[in-house]
Amino acid sequence: MEARCEPAILRVVPHRDPILRLERTLAAARDHVVVAGREPTGPGALAWELGAIEGLAQAAAVLLAQAFAVADLPTQPRGLLVAVKRFVVHGAPAPGAEVHYHVRLVRRFGPTALVEGHAESAGSRLAGGELTLWSEQAR
Repeated sequence: MEARCEPAILRVVPHRDPILRLERTLAAARDHVVVAGREPTGPGALAWELGAIEGLAQAAAVLLAQAFAVADLPTQPRGLLVAVKRFVVHGAPAPGAEVHYHVRLVRRFGPTALVEGHAESAGSRLAGGELTLWSEQAR
């Protein structure tokens, strides 16, 4: 996936195959983003139940990077997933299927941010919930 991934995503998401779940940004505004990627397969790929959370966290990193304008930072910003709430898995994508991660910024608390989001594929909602993230660029 790395070769197909937009450079802007690689600047803010420190992961690479098979953990990297994103390829390109489909829509973006200050408070929401939609990012697409293919469901990884093969050795080291996460089970969907974990991969859905990871994909939403990576999409949230893209959102926070644009919200805090970190594209000009000399080094990659650090961040981490702090909490997952009300996360529900409704189904799983087919191996290699394109998944769209929709993430919306709910509120910021200093260096932390609460986002809500969902993952969908082929028009079906597959998973969703709330994530709390810490990000050094939000300081």
